[in-house]
Amino acid sequence: MSIRTRLLALLVLFITAVMLNIFALLYLAQAVSNLLDDIDRVRERQLTASQMDAHLRDAEAALYRYQFEGERGFADQFFSKITFFASDIAHYRALTDDQISRDWAAQLDQSRGQAESIGNQLISLRDRQNADLQSFLDTQVQFTDLLLKTLRPVRADDEPYQAAVTGMYEASRAMLTSVTSYVASPDETKRGQFTDAIVGLRQNSAQFAGLLKTPAEQEWLAQIYTASNRLQKLGSQLISARDLQQSLYANFIAIVFNAGQQIIVGKIQPHEANLLNDAQQSVQNAVRMAVLGSVGLPLFITLAAGWLVYRLSRQMNSSMTALLRGAQRVAGGNLQTPVELTGGDELSRLAQSFNNMMNGISSREERLRALIGRLAQIQDEERRLIGLDLHDGLTQLVISANMHLNALNALASPGLEPAAMQELDVSRSLVKQAIDEARKVIAELRPTLVDDFGLEQGLRRYVSDTCEVHHWGYEMVASLGGLNIAPSVQNAIFRIAQEALANVSKHAQTQKVRVELSADDQRLLLSVQDWGRGFDSADIQDEMKHFGLVSMQERAAMMGGVCRIHSKVGEGTLVEVEIPRSALAGRSEDVEK
Repeated sequence: MSIRTRLLALLVLFITAVMLNIFALLYLAQAVSNLLDDIDRVRERQLTASQMDAHLRDAEAALYRYQFEGERGFADQFFSKITFFASDIAHYRALTDDQISRDWAAQLDQSRGQAESIGNQLISLRDRQNADLQSFLDTQVQFTDLLLKTLRPVRADDEPYQAAVTGMYEASRAMLTSVTSYVASPDETKRGQFTDAIVGLRQNSAQFAGLLKTPAEQEWLAQIYTASNRLQKLGSQLISARDLQQSLYANFIAIVFNAGQQIIVGKIQPHEANLLNDAQQSVQNAVRMAVLGSVGLPLFITLAAGWLVYRLSRQMNSSMTALLRGAQRVAGGNLQTPVELTGGDELSRLAQSFNNMMNGISSREERLRALIGRLAQIQDEERRLIGLDLHDGLTQLVISANMHLNALNALASPGLEPAAMQELDVSRSLVKQAIDEARKVIAELRPTLVDDFGLEQGLRRYVSDTCEVHHWGYEMVASLGGLNIAPSVQNAIFRIAQEALANVSKHAQTQKVRVELSADDQRLLLSVQDWGRGFDSADIQDEMKHFGLVSMQERAAMMGGVCRIHSKVGEGTLVEVEIPRSALAGRSEDVEK
């Protein structure tokens, strides 16, 4: 399967996973939106139920406090809370969408009507009770004033008279105590005390009637009968009203309990809590479905895509690694080892094309190296021939001319004019310089030092002569240990050293050089180092500017070796040449052929 097909499959899997995620999220959004609306309605009904319960309890508390304290503000608060309770019932009914909740709302509304009706009765009863109690107290005060301020001072020394007055006063006080106590806290003993007080008042009134002597006392007796009857009537009304109040309040409490505890707390709130739990469970189910749709299936698809990516990445990694190593081998000069990739994908075809390219480059490089080697031989041969021509032709003529000038000088010097003698000396000096220059050129063209003394000693002499000419300090280390080196290889190594020292003389501006020629079990090493001005090593790639450096590298490459050049501006230059021992005898001979 090609890489393009695999990438297309990955794209299809990716789009499928994305679409599944989108559909799952749309489903989740729709479901959660609807369920959140339901949850909001349930929560609003729960809040309304809590408000109903709170308003009902507040109405109960307000009515309770009005029964005992009688302040009008509590009655107004009762009616206000009952009104709020009715509004809550209407709001709850508007929020419900099932019949059972509507039935509960109807029951609450009925209970609200009953509670409001009984509350009105209790408030009216409490208002009448206040009026009766006030009348009872006023009558009691008047009766007490009549007994203590009017009757008692009349016959202070009449003990029966005083006993009857005191008995009526105590009986009236007992009536007041029993009635107020019963109104505050109903108790049958208080009712009995009230009855006993009535009996005692009547008995003492009858005893007082038997002691009357004056018309004024007769009139006072009539007032006593009127006041006692009114006290008896008001006390009985207050006790009866308190009994009715207790009964009505008990009914009110029962209605409130039924509405609050049994319906609101016992039915509505658990029902709404169940609905809320159901809605939350539905949300969880929707989330699970969405997770399954957006995570489960995409996860499976992702695993499949991951498997494809893993296989593709491994293949691409191995293929790219093989191609990279092949490129590195080519960059290092190895054109023999091909890139081994199998398959029919694009990278395999690229590897095949790369191998074909390497084969072509290798063939061209071999032909080019052979050509370069042949050109180098031709160049060396031309230099040798030119050197021979110069040595056997021009140099011999110049030497002959020099000999004739010396002979002329010996023959004619006694009779020549000083000016002519001076010109003759100048001519002899110029000819001698020409001879020296010709010999120098011949030495550069044809390194006879290698032929005459071998590579090690010839290089020593060349370094010594060059450093002496340029006034350099030098260090020469040469130790080949009798290593057998083909003549062409010796000439090539000598030419590299010669080119390196030539570059030093042209560019380095150094005061010292170091040349080392050594060998070990694997290689021959030549290094030429100076401490001159140096240059940027990146510029070596420009062959037009650094033809000498490139030629050294090419000469080393023809021998199967490598030439490395290290240089930094201001720190000097180091030329290192490594030739494998296997190439010292055979490689050069092949090149010559």
